[in-house]
Amino acid sequence: MTALSPTSTVLLAALAVLGIAMLLCVIRICRGPSLLDQVLAFDCLVLDVVGAVLVLSVLLGTALFIDVILVITLLGFVGTIALAAYVEGSLVD
Repeated sequence: MTALSPTSTVLLAALAVLGIAMLLCVIRICRGPSLLDQVLAFDCLVLDVVGAVLVLSVLLGTALFIDVILVITLLGFVGTIALAAYVEGSLVD
């Protein structure tokens, strides 16, 4: 068994923390007391996923995930704006 470098250890710890944060966001989405809390948890989940993909990209030493990050960020932004407009009532006549 080979020893991990300190950089790899820190990146793996960051992935573990981001995984816990994603789990907490999913719990808040499922059990949120209000729709606004669920929208905020969705936005936080998107940011956690982007962070995890970035950390994974650094851990693997590749820049191939940059396009994936851009698509996830764009979809998360559009989804948050759509949910906020729905809560505000401007999408429903």
